[in-house]
Amino acid sequence: MAVKLPAILLSSICLLVLLNASHVESARTSGSFHWYNGLFVFGDSFADTGNFPKADLSEVTRQWYKPYGCSHGFLRDPTGRFSNGFVQSDFIAKILGRTKAPETYRDTKENDGDKFGVNFAVGGAGVFEVPRKAPTLAKQISSFKKMLDGGDIGKWQLKESVALVAISGNDYARVANMSSEREILDFIGNVTDEIAGGVERLQKLGVTKVLVNTLHPLACTPWQARPSNYTKCMGRGNMAALLHNDDLEKKLNATSRDSVYLLDLNWAFTNIIDPSDPHDIPQVSKQFKSKLKPCCESFDPNGYCGQVDEDGGALYSVCSNPEKHFFWDDVHPTQAGWEAVMEQLEKDIKDFLHVTY
Repeated sequence: MAVKLPAILLSSICLLVLLNASHVESARTSGSFHWYNGLFVFGDSFADTGNFPKADLSEVTRQWYKPYGCSHGFLRDPTGRFSNGFVQSDFIAKILGRTKAPETYRDTKENDGDKFGVNFAVGGAGVFEVPRKAPTLAKQISSFKKMLDGGDIGKWQLKESVALVAISGNDYARVANMSSEREILDFIGNVTDEIAGGVERLQKLGVTKVLVNTLHPLACTPWQARPSNYTKCMGRGNMAALLHNDDLEKKLNATSRDSVYLLDLNWAFTNIIDPSDPHDIPQVSKQFKSKLKPCCESFDPNGYCGQVDEDGGALYSVCSNPEKHFFWDDVHPTQAGWEAVMEQLEKDIKDFLHVTY
């Protein structure tokens, strides 16, 4: 049943809307503000805000259970985010003047959404099929096209729109089974081909600005650093990430620099967790007491944050000061970690998007 508002309240709301519209239009014409009609998010757990369906607790559904989401800020309960609070897509949305990432694709099936954009990212996704059966980047873009073709996303939104493509390395889990360097390099080429192809497809559908993640230093995640008691980066993941990033940059240079921007997560992460000069530590790194050790740590190296025994007893520990930890769990940053990463990239993102407020 529709709720009828008192006439005086309705008039006040209308006045506020008109004043806000006037402010936005004035800012547009003065050149101090660039308004975007939509943010569309694609990728994996770095950007997922609740697309993976909630089910009984397991490693792939842990983001729906405590201690996930239990920050002291806006989020107080698990929301499907792979962190103690906000994730990368939330901080991109904040740069665009929003409070958090747009509604998930899963939620748009049940309601009309907030009309600002849609988040299609799903934890565990890559450019190829993975065991978790998360929709690939191509399938996520197909869902976007379906909403566009059906009118659920207005074509007017694409005239001033931003897309985030956050592919963070799930495809490379299979590299360990490859025997030769040539095989690995070929596979990296296949992954970057798919990302570049997805970006081109988004552009052809009408998205005007695309932000694309580089791979972070994979060998510096707690998952890799645990054998060293979280004292150093382990394995060859950092070299693989650099090869991936170099190849991706070459392929994205084929597109217009005015419409595609590569987000250097590798530099932003490294600047915090593994600075190149130990005698000149950046201030952004000094804020974290623990850079490789996760805030939420499983007792079992093969376990996961949030895991419990048959009686519901915790099989993990949680730090008392997550704001001093860069990593939340074995691979994902804390909210403070993401904030520190995105603060380093914010100016360049705003320059690219012509956002000056």
